[in-house]
Amino acid sequence: MPDVACTGSSVAVIDDDEAARSAIGQMLRLRRYRVTTFSSAEAALAWPGLPEVDCIVTDIKMPGMDGEEFLDEVIRRRFPPSVVVITGHGDVSMAVRCLKAGAYDFVEKPFEDDVLLASIARAVERSSLRRETESLRRRLEMAAPEEDGRFGLVGRSVAMQDLFHQIEAAARSDAPVLIWGETGSGKELVSRAIHARSARSAGPFIAVNAGALAEPLLESELFGHARGAFTGAVAPRQGKLVAAHGGTLLLDEVESLPLRAQVDLLRVLEDGLVTPVGADTQRKVDTRLLATTKVDLQQQVRLGRMREDFYHRIAVIPVTVPPLRERSEDVPLLVSHFLRMAAARNGVPPLPVDERTLDELMHYPWPGNVRELRNAVERMLVTAQDGRLGPFVRDESVLGARLLSVPATPGLLRDEMERTERSVIERVLAEHGGEINATHRALGISRRALYERMRKYGLDKKDFRG
Repeated sequence: MPDVACTGSSVAVIDDDEAARSAIGQMLRLRRYRVTTFSSAEAALAWPGLPEVDCIVTDIKMPGMDGEEFLDEVIRRRFPPSVVVITGHGDVSMAVRCLKAGAYDFVEKPFEDDVLLASIARAVERSSLRRETESLRRRLEMAAPEEDGRFGLVGRSVAMQDLFHQIEAAARSDAPVLIWGETGSGKELVSRAIHARSARSAGPFIAVNAGALAEPLLESELFGHARGAFTGAVAPRQGKLVAAHGGTLLLDEVESLPLRAQVDLLRVLEDGLVTPVGADTQRKVDTRLLATTKVDLQQQVRLGRMREDFYHRIAVIPVTVPPLRERSEDVPLLVSHFLRMAAARNGVPPLPVDERTLDELMHYPWPGNVRELRNAVERMLVTAQDGRLGPFVRDESVLGARLLSVPATPGLLRDEMERTERSVIERVLAEHGGEINATHRALGISRRALYERMRKYGLDKKDFRG
């Protein structure tokens, strides 16, 4: 009879040596794994629950069906659990054969407990992601396009559900909204969704990029100008604040707004009066302001680049757009969505994505966020040959050569990234004196994600206070 215990991820252990089997089982139970042990490969294959475990650990040298034969049978039956094989000292060639056949990893006897535990932890995570990918694939096949998300935003993850709630709350108000998110995360789509759900939806939606215009042109663009206000002003001009009357004005890259323009815009937000450049008369407007940024505006205030009163006035309702790396479970939905869009633009049918490519897309960190994914999917489609999508090509200019240079050895890339992540979090926490709001904005992650990482690395904000 198999021996089953405890809660948590599940592991099947197969070894004809009772002492070894018992020792591995006890070690895993102490780490709160659910463990099922078997004295033979035949007994394990006869157990109906074997396909449902998260990891299988099997010895190679066993009477009857040995570990290699067992692995071949698991692969033939397409069981989802990852398999870790335990080999004897010097059986490197056998271990290599197992890896080529489909084993996830091998551990050589005699082994340290931590080595086996680390291998099992990675195998469990891989199995979990594989099942999640397959589940999302099935959902994707059954889902209608309109079920992919809300407000024109694609995603069903917890992070996106939180964003949808933020959009609904912002839409119910008429106060200024500050939308924070990394480049390419979809800040403008969020702003349009807020406008479309608001009482101003019938009014105009006008966007101005503060970072794309020089100071004199920006002031004219926002507030308008009188005739002769400056060289080339041969006729009076209505500014965007007036043009957006009754609707919404989106001020993109608000951190680029000059201090003088901040003063003038603050006055508009306070009393609704717009004074065109070079004019003596004012005009009353009813315009709601939405602003977007990718930087920590509180730090901009400390550096003297933004007025504190202006910051507090535009940040009445904060909305945070999650980066794609914090909602990787949405990648299959986004890939399908972008494939349909790209196929329609190029006049070709959308092509399927193989599991290996989809797994690669889900594990890539996407520093350029949804915009980078959209571009990658389009490249894959336009480089398709013989009915197969082209390869996924990483954008080295976005990701940076350092991470790309790390070999794809199981666990090594993750370990290197975690060391780098911890170092960066510690540095930014120290820079901001342990202040969570400033730190999560500077890092470009949500408060929840920051707290999760601090718990993961054993960091306490009190340790970073001056």
